[in-house]
Amino acid sequence: MGNVGVKNKGLRKGFTLIELLISLVIFVIFMGVVASSFVSIVRAQKETNEIRKMYAEVRAFVDLVSEEARLGTIDYECYPAATQFKTNLQIQPSIQAQAYNQDVCPVQIDDAISADGRTSVLALVRKDGMQKTVFRYDSAAKTVKVVKYEAGSGGTWVLAPGYDANFSDAMGTLVKVDRLSFAINPDVNPYGGGQGVYSNNAKQFQPKVTLFMSVSGRKDTVTPLSIDFQTTISSRVYSRL
Repeated sequence: MGNVGVKNKGLRKGFTLIELLISLVIFVIFMGVVASSFVSIVRAQKETNEIRKMYAEVRAFVDLVSEEARLGTIDYECYPAATQFKTNLQIQPSIQAQAYNQDVCPVQIDDAISADGRTSVLALVRKDGMQKTVFRYDSAAKTVKVVKYEAGSGGTWVLAPGYDANFSDAMGTLVKVDRLSFAINPDVNPYGGGQGVYSNNAKQFQPKVTLFMSVSGRKDTVTPLSIDFQTTISSRVYSRL
């Protein structure tokens, strides 16, 4: 009798089916939590890398604009709105009939400088007048284009090496530019606008440009990626008549 009792006592040390099922459910729930956390971490790392790449592209573009703006200045002669302020000064209206002159500006710019100094085209010229750079926002392609010209013989302009007349991409392929504008201040050349400009204190500032842009990722992600950017660059070229 004693031996039978020992055997029964040993059999009771195992797990019941219900206990095994409960353990299995707990294990599945635990693994689900771990897997969900792992997926979230991987997704967050991926989106962080995408944001880092987007930011790098934006920084490269801003650095390019900053370099050109600091080494040169606003090419006021390229803008058709360069006569807008002259009208406010009651200068002869015939000055407004300013036709596009390829000898002055190698690129025809149709986007005038608005009343608040905004434009989607940034035209820059080097201090020696031997190189001109034009940045243009392409709203259809959601990107920014750039072209450079160098002074050639006989007063003509020739494309700089590596550029063509159709403009080159100034941005990478990871971002799309949803909005972009350049705010030019002052809206007329403070060094070459005549006595009417000199007498207006609001126009007597060193030329500078403020870049406003909003970009987003071209790749589809769970969380939409976007960056708003703003910076102001002042020209380091100081002139006088």
